[in-house]
Amino acid sequence: MIPTTETLRQPIRRPAWRMRPQRVRGWLILLVMAVAVPLVLFSVSLLIRNVDAQAQQTEQLVLDRTRLLAEDVEREVNRQIAAAEVLSTSESLTTDDLAAFYRQAIGVRDRLGTNVVLRDPQGRQRVNSRAPWGANLPDSTVLEADQRVIDTGRPQVTGLFTGDVSQAPILAVVAPVIRDGQIRYLLSLNIPQERLQAIVLPERIPAGWQAEVIDQQGVVIARSHLTEQLVGKRLPASLWTRMRQVPDGIHRAVNLENVEAIQAYSRSRTFGWVVATSVPTTLVASPARHALLLFTGGGIVLLLIGIGAAILLGRRLTRSVSQLAGAAEALGAGHPVSPPDGGVAEIEAVGRAIRNAADLIRRREAALAESEARHRAIVQTAVDAMLVIDEIGTIQSFNPAAERIFGYEAGEAVGRNIRILMPEPYHSAHDGYLQAYQRTGERKIIGIGREVEGRHKDGSIFPIELAVTEWTAGKRRYFTGIVRNITERRRTEDALRASKAEADRASVAKSKFLAAASHDLRQPVQAMMLFQSALEERLDGHPATPLLDSMGQAMDGLRMLLDSLLDVSKLDAGLIVPQLQDLAIGPIIEQLGAEYLPQAEAKGLRMRVVPCALTTRSDPALLMRILRNLVENALRYTERGGLLIGCRRQGDRLRIEVMDSGIGIPPDKHEDIFEEFFQVGNQERDRSKGLGLGLAVVRRLARLLGHKVHLRSRPGAGSAFCVDVPLIARHAARSEPVAARPVTSDGRGLILVIDDEPLIRLGLQAMLEGWGYRVLTAGSIEDAVQHVESGEWPSAILADYRLRDGKTGLDAIRAVCDRLRTPVPATIITGDTAPERLAEARAGGHTLLHKPIAAHELRNAVVEMVPAAD
Repeated sequence: MIPTTETLRQPIRRPAWRMRPQRVRGWLILLVMAVAVPLVLFSVSLLIRNVDAQAQQTEQLVLDRTRLLAEDVEREVNRQIAAAEVLSTSESLTTDDLAAFYRQAIGVRDRLGTNVVLRDPQGRQRVNSRAPWGANLPDSTVLEADQRVIDTGRPQVTGLFTGDVSQAPILAVVAPVIRDGQIRYLLSLNIPQERLQAIVLPERIPAGWQAEVIDQQGVVIARSHLTEQLVGKRLPASLWTRMRQVPDGIHRAVNLENVEAIQAYSRSRTFGWVVATSVPTTLVASPARHALLLFTGGGIVLLLIGIGAAILLGRRLTRSVSQLAGAAEALGAGHPVSPPDGGVAEIEAVGRAIRNAADLIRRREAALAESEARHRAIVQTAVDAMLVIDEIGTIQSFNPAAERIFGYEAGEAVGRNIRILMPEPYHSAHDGYLQAYQRTGERKIIGIGREVEGRHKDGSIFPIELAVTEWTAGKRRYFTGIVRNITERRRTEDALRASKAEADRASVAKSKFLAAASHDLRQPVQAMMLFQSALEERLDGHPATPLLDSMGQAMDGLRMLLDSLLDVSKLDAGLIVPQLQDLAIGPIIEQLGAEYLPQAEAKGLRMRVVPCALTTRSDPALLMRILRNLVENALRYTERGGLLIGCRRQGDRLRIEVMDSGIGIPPDKHEDIFEEFFQVGNQERDRSKGLGLGLAVVRRLARLLGHKVHLRSRPGAGSAFCVDVPLIARHAARSEPVAARPVTSDGRGLILVIDDEPLIRLGLQAMLEGWGYRVLTAGSIEDAVQHVESGEWPSAILADYRLRDGKTGLDAIRAVCDRLRTPVPATIITGDTAPERLAEARAGGHTLLHKPIAAHELRNAVVEMVPAAD
């Protein structure tokens, strides 16, 4: 409500209990006094407590400094202990080569500035770095720490004693020399007293302080002041007893210079030495008294200044407030308002606010009217339905979009419960939901949104998307709902789901067809390859040898096609699990260059490999497979120029690039070339240019490893295939590739071949016997068991995965091993590419070979099994 002139002119009634108004000047003086009086009282308390507080602070400072000095002393002693422990492990002591040890001790003496003494457990000195080698040494040097070393087997620190050779006060570290579980020698290293003395030099402690180092017996071994007079003296029993009871502490006592002082001490828990610091009490009390006097005098001066400032400021504020009151009266009367000129920013701001108040009110009224009109236009023209209900569910507002969606006129819906727009079960549960929300605050739709169902006036049900917000006007609560009819979207989603299901069914059908076709093709191809290999060995030098070679090349092409299909099938089935590790990329690309250089030179191409000393994280075998496919692809489609293999940094990634000067790839084919059987410039399907599966395998392997594959290419200008791999932030050591172990056979061993195809059995038998093995063949599990029962114990088993009557090679292997009651090395041979069949064969725990099998692959598998059986 805007106050009127009459309202402003009415006198303000003041309650009788309120005090008489005070002038601004009086309030400022009271404010200064309210601040100053507690300050004075606080100063009085500080006069009593400040001396004790400063004394406690000084004591803590003294104790902290003492602990730091103790750490320095302990660090110095620990350095000597470490040197003694290292020296005690000398190889010359193990061999009792004391002359060599004497030379080593001289080196330690010169480096550390300490004397090294080697004694046997009876106290006879065997080595003394102060005396020449071979000189007569004392034979009864026994230190008080010797027994502790013998009892504990650990280094110990002595107190102050007089050396047998130097005849000077000495501190030493004694360490055991243990050989074969016995203490053979006692090794002593002097702790130079000048180093301890350097720790407590007067320059390292505040002026007027004294510091000293005391051994386990209470004898002073180093001191900052009066060193010559007090070093070697024993502390009074009263002081030493207190220091031995508590590891560190502080107390007031008379020091060795007969001065009343604060004395702090800290004892080493390792070797029992004590560092003590003494501060005369006169150094503590005097600064505290001076500070208290300065604080008290300053407080009184500040109090007087504050009262004077309050009086001056009060006059200025009184004048400004009077002008502000005049401005308020002018606003109430509707007259122009003059701003106050009192120099107070806050008062001038209030004056400007009073002057602008009427304009602000008028502008707000106009803005409110405009906002209401805009809101009404938005609601009326919105595409989505907008409804407003109160806290009991009664419809308060119903826009035109709601009329179109639900079929009700606004007059029909307003005033009725929102349930008329809901089917069951929402219709019955709505009021209970509102009550539960008001009682517990638990939200199910409000502020969240969800998909539900709505009911049209004609009773039809349709899906809707509902979003609800909550707002209040005064003490009443309202809810705004925004509703969108999603019938068409649901139809589209259902169609997409149906399409995806159909695509999935097609993919499954393709996999099954591929598996069946691959298996059926592999059987005769396998038999032909086995017979071709057997004939090749038997007809060596025969005129028909070229024909056999041509037949072998044809079967190699067919085998390459089946192997490529199998690679894609295994990748789709998820049977390849990458073994990630940190590996140097340099040896990999160097190996690629060495491997493919002969092929490049045979085509008249240049091949260049750029060295790289960086490290990446990948599976070495799978990464090498990717790069081999890329290099082979580049060699196939490059007729002149050359190839380049190298790496470059890309932020936290390493980009491996295979670049060629080949035919190039059109931009619209950059994605197609990664699909199966797609090739550029090979419409005649020349097998020498590949099968169109290499790049499909590259993309699948890269996805499996989490690497990215990029392509840059222009027709006629060559291509660059790039693989982005993680970069490890360290240089990898260059490692030499491991030479492959030659595969040989010594002609021993009996091999059981299990296959339901007679041709496959005959081919395997012919090949294995040609290699010098004895062979048993079986067409079923029963035949295999019968061989075993007849007394033939095989050294290894070769079993086809699929046998007749739904049996598998795994069943046959288990039957033979159960009959023998011992495991036999076995290899499963399968032509099945179905993912579930591959997983089942791999789970059997045996070696897995896929048909058609090359002769060298079969021979490697047999040689691996037969030595394992032997």
